[in-house]
Amino acid sequence: MSGRIALGAAVLALIGWAAEAAPIPGSVQVLGSWIVQADNDASGKFAYCDATRDGGGALVHIGQSASGSWQIGFTNAGWQFTVGQDVPVTLFIDRVPYPLVLRTSSATTFSTSLPDTTLVDTLRQGNMLSLQLGAVYTTFPLDGSAAAINAAASCQQGYAASAAPPSPSPAAPAATPPPGGMPPEVAQEVSSLQGNCQVMNKTPPPIGDYVTRIGLTGSGIDDWLINTGGIACAGLTGGGGGGSMVEIFIGLPNGHARKVFARYALGVEIRGSTVWLGSSGDQCRGSAAAPSAPTRTCQVPLIWNKGTQRFDEGSPTAAR
Repeated sequence: MSGRIALGAAVLALIGWAAEAAPIPGSVQVLGSWIVQADNDASGKFAYCDATRDGGGALVHIGQSASGSWQIGFTNAGWQFTVGQDVPVTLFIDRVPYPLVLRTSSATTFSTSLPDTTLVDTLRQGNMLSLQLGAVYTTFPLDGSAAAINAAASCQQGYAASAAPPSPSPAAPAATPPPGGMPPEVAQEVSSLQGNCQVMNKTPPPIGDYVTRIGLTGSGIDDWLINTGGIACAGLTGGGGGGSMVEIFIGLPNGHARKVFARYALGVEIRGSTVWLGSSGDQCRGSAAAPSAPTRTCQVPLIWNKGTQRFDEGSPTAAR
């Protein structure tokens, strides 16, 4: 436990790979030896989500920016680089070399954007990552990397969706889904989850185990809830009490759907047309007079806000 606390403190103190980044309160997820969190830029806008783990003094960061590009970076309090310096390194994933040039964003951190997901996919499936910097090698076990990287991707999707203004429905969509069918946006998410299972050589469960079709906004159009707790092989069920990722897509008049909510929860309960999420810790905070305890659990209702076209989290109640 002390190692995990130390890693969390290091992540918050060193602020990842962006010199002006700041962690978003309440976004931290602990997944085994990994910490996943979202960060804002200097202007307070969402910047990226990353997964970080300790390598015996150094940290590796694997994340996705608000624009969708993937990045990898490293931090070591013992380094003293010049800011803006290009540093050639070699990464070894299960002894396979990947030469890179990383740029320093501070004296102790360097990183680079990746042109595609090839390296990220390899990190998902790898067992050991080694960073060669000159004659010095630093190793990072990759156990749990698939779950951590998948969580960072879902974190990015959720915060990017929340940051983007609601887009008007297109007047003439290129293709209208068949009436009553699953919207393509939901189908794409389902396909992505199933693909994660296949990467792990697992057979995905029936769609009904993790997808719920339900009206949540009062529009008369079906909405869609995905609870990844029902498809554990996708790697979005978190360790350390993080629960599983829950996503909500609202149905649009043209047969498409838009993701409006995503976060980890300790279970989902649907009562009528209201979704209740199992929560713990700060998410169960009732008032200043009754602060939350780390072990406290509760249920938080999601309330549709017609003005913002988003779901707000209501007042927590004791877990049933």
